[in-house]
Amino acid sequence: MPVIDSDGHFHEPHYLFDRYIEKEYFGKRPRVLAIRDHALEEGRWVVEGKVVPRVPFAKGVGAGGFQYMTPRHKQMHMKDNSLDDVEGRLKDLDLLGVDIQVIYPTAFVFVADVEDKDLAAAICRAHNNYVAERCRKAPDRLKGVAIVPIQDPPAAIEEMRRSLKELGLVAVTIPGIVGDKPLHSPEFFPFFKAANDLDCPIGCHAVTGMHSTPWADCFKDFFSTHVTAMPFSMMVALMSVIRTGLMEPLPNLRFAFLEIDGTWLHYWSRWVNRHVEDSPRVKGGYHLEPGWGEEPYVLPDTSRDPMEYIKSGRFLSGYSEHEDLRYLIDHLGPKTFMYASDYPHGDTEWERAKETKAMTTLTDEEKSAILCDNAARFYKL
Repeated sequence: MPVIDSDGHFHEPHYLFDRYIEKEYFGKRPRVLAIRDHALEEGRWVVEGKVVPRVPFAKGVGAGGFQYMTPRHKQMHMKDNSLDDVEGRLKDLDLLGVDIQVIYPTAFVFVADVEDKDLAAAICRAHNNYVAERCRKAPDRLKGVAIVPIQDPPAAIEEMRRSLKELGLVAVTIPGIVGDKPLHSPEFFPFFKAANDLDCPIGCHAVTGMHSTPWADCFKDFFSTHVTAMPFSMMVALMSVIRTGLMEPLPNLRFAFLEIDGTWLHYWSRWVNRHVEDSPRVKGGYHLEPGWGEEPYVLPDTSRDPMEYIKSGRFLSGYSEHEDLRYLIDHLGPKTFMYASDYPHGDTEWERAKETKAMTTLTDEEKSAILCDNAARFYKL
């Protein structure tokens, strides 16, 4: 039974933008700032004067800086957490029992917060060129995900098309909310239509302390920020996608909501649907803007119960070893969940693929769905 890791990661190497960004943006490029805390020196990115990830005791604090560029697990073969040591990564995938890994960024989901739109697009091009170059070293096993400047939808469409057609990347990733603009803002509609036309999967993904996430600025400690911002970011994203009504007229549009396990999806889909059923509709569909903002509970008449898209395999989620997969599949269907390692982050579950295969509560068809088939369909592998 083959295994596809739907949500692996890499950490952007310090030199990435020194070597890959176009020369006209070199002076504005993201750089690494050394920060000394007692005896520990670590690096953090600086972009437009902002420090990424956010430093301790700042609002929305992130995890440690580049103290984790070195391997975080004693069994890791990979020399660091970038995409430079492909041979070491492949040995680690063998340990995980993974045949194909889909690779997401770590720090540079931050690109959605970059105010200079031209710089944001240049950062995306540099990042995506690096990812594509490294994945070509093992094209059958490593599949890259593109970042796009979603705050500038025309540029995001252009980079999405380039990443898929020219670079061979398999998806794009966006945050659950763009600064203070939800994904159901009409300006993002052309981007979603383009994703539909390109048959491009969208991975909604949050990384604590890297970018704007709901309610993160309420906290100055990592525990509170992480526990709160990660799931709420994805909940906001799902709500927004339903709010747009775009899933009906755009049949290829599909989303993965990643990094927050899977049990939330049952509760949240029911909660969102209560409001779908109780809300008045705008006749004519998602493309009608009159009335938006005038009545806060008016929805396009194409809005549907999110459970329709969950059970049909168009809304997907990861899962963790602590969850009851039998319960989740019984309530949300076998097309909903994808194995996600989060490698090489600290919470990598090294035995989860093997443990899933050994589960006696799932059928072989269900195991194949969550370990391989759903991700293969979602990413078109």
